Amino acid sequence: MGWKRVITSGIVGMVLFVPLAYISFRFLNLGESITSDLITDFPSALTAILGYFGLDINIIDAIAGMLIGLALTFTFPIHWCIMYRPEDIGLIIAVTFPWILCCVIASALFAHSPRGGIHTSLAIGIGYAIILSLAYLIIIAIVPLGSAILDGIYIGLTDLPYLAAVLTAILEGCLVGAVFGAFIGSLKYKPKGPKAKKVKRVKIKAEEEEPTELFPPTIEIESTSTPEQAFCKNCSAKLTSEDLFCKNCGAKKP
Repeated sequence: MGWKRVITSGIVGMVLFVPLAYISFRFLNLGESITSDLITDFPSALTAILGYFGLDINIIDAIAGMLIGLALTFTFPIHWCIMYRPEDIGLIIAVTFPWILCCVIASALFAHSPRGGIHTSLAIGIGYAIILSLAYLIIIAIVPLGSAILDGIYIGLTDLPYLAAVLTAILEGCLVGAVFGAFIGSLKYKPKGPKAKKVKRVKIKAEEEEPTELFPPTIEIESTSTPEQAFCKNCSAKLTSEDLFCKNCGAKKP
């Protein structure tokens, strides 16, 4: 999974997280669970407040619900819910629901292996960590005592300063989502066998060799015939085929 694909999947997952946080706030009663039922029917109260000021209830309510859902999800880490509300299963579900579902959807769209699902989930968390850290730096640069105010609020709510609470909530949420993202990636994973090495076929032209004969050729040797020799009947001297008369006695060759 290339880096461009990871970044794209992270951005898509971050966008998906926003409406899922609204669902968690509106339908899973995240606000009521956080306040331990101190404030009940939180969405209806928000709608009534917006209607009192004459605002468009449908649009503003949706935007406000998304922002509140994001704020609550990024404020309270999962370990805080387990430590301070161990009996409230609904709170744990409401906090982890946006992370799980956005990681599952993003992994289903982009991941093709367990590693891809993990990378997608981590990209979502890293993206939100960068945005919220930059927002903190901007606030403390613009607002006097902004750091003290934010850290005081978050320490009172979670026993952690702003950056520690927010980054812990994001880290724990994306790790939980990474488990489900890896599972979705494993369902789409198609293992490939070892790639066959391409063997370059080199055409070797065999040198033309002269056919070897089973039997070596016979060598004809011209034999030089020596002149036939004869003997003279008169004196028994040796005569050649060229002699017509005996050289010894002069008798005629027979």
